[in-house]
Amino acid sequence: MPRRKIYTFDGVVDALGGLKAVAALTGVTSAAVCKWRTRDAGRFPARTHARIDAELARNGWTAPRHLWDFDPPREHADEPKRAKRA
Repeated sequence: MPRRKIYTFDGVVDALGGLKAVAALTGVTSAAVCKWRTRDAGRFPARTHARIDAELARNGWTAPRHLWDFDPPREHADEPKRAKRA
């Protein structure tokens, strides 16, 4: 059976049972999960990928990689590195 796709941060949180469930799964507080939603632009820390992905799979879900903070933000990724001043 193919896994159903979740495309949003909030969708992942809901599928896993809410903020408290995600916090318990990832070993952080509910406040930290709220911070990921607001300050981190709805992206989970990369270190949480394996646990969240496994739990989603166990429940028949999948989520895209862009919901995790694997890569630097786009506005900085293409900027050339500046030379250090002496």
